[in-house]
Amino acid sequence: MVLGIAMTIHLFLRTFGRISSRFLTQWFTTTTGPFTVWERPITFFWRLGLISLKGGLWLTFAIYITDLFPELRRWRHTIATLLTAESITLGDNQYSALRMVLLLALTIGLWFAARLISRLFRTYILRRAQVEARLQDILSALVQYVLLFLGIIVLLQLLGIDASSLTILASLLGLGIGFGVQNITNNFISGFIITLERPIQVGDFIKIGDLVGIVKQVGARSTEINTLDKVTIIVPNSRFLESEVINWSHGDSISRLRVPVSVAYGSNISQVKTALLEAVKRHPEVLLRPEPEVWFQSFGDSALNFDIMVWTGEPRKQFRVKSDLNYAIEASLRHYDIEVPFPQQDLHLRSPQLDDILELLKQQSIGISDGYRSIPSPYIPPATDTTAEVPEDPIEPPVEQTVDPKSPLPDFLVNLDLEALADALQGPQGITLQPHPEEPDSDPTYFTGTAAVEWLEQKRDYTHEGATLVGKWLLHKGLIATTIEGQDFEASQALYQFYQDSPAALEKDIESPSDPVISNQDITEGDTEIKTEIVVPNPNYRQDTTH
Repeated sequence: MVLGIAMTIHLFLRTFGRISSRFLTQWFTTTTGPFTVWERPITFFWRLGLISLKGGLWLTFAIYITDLFPELRRWRHTIATLLTAESITLGDNQYSALRMVLLLALTIGLWFAARLISRLFRTYILRRAQVEARLQDILSALVQYVLLFLGIIVLLQLLGIDASSLTILASLLGLGIGFGVQNITNNFISGFIITLERPIQVGDFIKIGDLVGIVKQVGARSTEINTLDKVTIIVPNSRFLESEVINWSHGDSISRLRVPVSVAYGSNISQVKTALLEAVKRHPEVLLRPEPEVWFQSFGDSALNFDIMVWTGEPRKQFRVKSDLNYAIEASLRHYDIEVPFPQQDLHLRSPQLDDILELLKQQSIGISDGYRSIPSPYIPPATDTTAEVPEDPIEPPVEQTVDPKSPLPDFLVNLDLEALADALQGPQGITLQPHPEEPDSDPTYFTGTAAVEWLEQKRDYTHEGATLVGKWLLHKGLIATTIEGQDFEASQALYQFYQDSPAALEKDIESPSDPVISNQDITEGDTEIKTEIVVPNPNYRQDTTH
């Protein structure tokens, strides 16, 4: 009869559990409330409670049945004695198996409780405080681990287990775990430092080692970088603290590009500078403020070495910009007939048989008999005319540079002298400047977009759309600056400044030669070209050298 009652109660609890679980699922899916995000934890704890009721039912039934039979009662007593006997030794103290099992069960319960508290802390405190998502993950994980550590210490004290007796075991376990998770801990702490100091952020364009790309995500252990080849690479966080990282997006996004160029000796230096500046200023991604510069770096072994310094506001496009500039530089140098030299070397050969070789060459040129030439002599390969003209490789036409292949620049912008227009805007007949509205006593260095558009319409006969487009082009090329970062030019009361009056011009430290001097006179140099063919007494070697 007791067994039947127990089975009936068990079936009732099973049916009630199914109905209640179905009701909870339907309630969570049809209603929206503060507990909707806790659907899985509530459902889990509800099922755990039902399982505990079923376990308690059958445990009560087992105890009642064993009391009815003396033999079962003795078995139960023996099992209880084994569980309660203090047979486990930790240090100087003895503990029972039942206490260890209870400690394990409470530890599992403590784990779930700490996890629940950390989730509540993240949902109701961190999210309402509008903390960043990755910082929420780190703080909630720290809260969970701290609560778990403190809870275990409290459980050990409540169950009468001396924590000092576990010192040796904890030391050995900690040593093994320390060696096993050394790198993981290093990366985790590095991620926490990166989150606090923020040397890199999502969207930054960086270079670390040989990797160049955009930061896609900064996690607790690693960081995802999306390279220029659209490949996602996962980098451990410790690399960002142990090695040098180039972050082009940190602070000011304007960066300088260096393009090396070499020309032949005897080239007109002034003409070289003019050709290079014309080539780089036509590119839409090159800023005119700060101005591009040409530096004469060194006298090379076979060329004059120059460096072109240009500024761009889009560091992510620097590789494409360099390629476009090389195309434009090659076309500009060819337009001005400036030669790009080949490497030149002087080869000095010494041979004791050189006189004999020359004598044999002379005899061959005047026609000696075959019998005489059958005398053993060094191998002389047939001569090659080194003065023959070599057809030049076809030169491809220069690539036309535009801002976007899908939307080319209007003709009036391509042929517009922006620097002359900027000077006219600042001249006596230019725009009337005004002080900043918040600082009436400051110098009048500001003008509105409406004033600039009206001046262009009146003085240059532009339409309203054309004047607005010219203003945007002046802002894009760096000749004028906006007072609000990221703002585009528009015909409104927004304030703008000329570049020399902007804070960027006052703070930018441009590295340039203190007193560059370039002579206006053409540098000429006497050229003497000697072409010689040297035949070496080796059937597998022939050297043609041009001095």
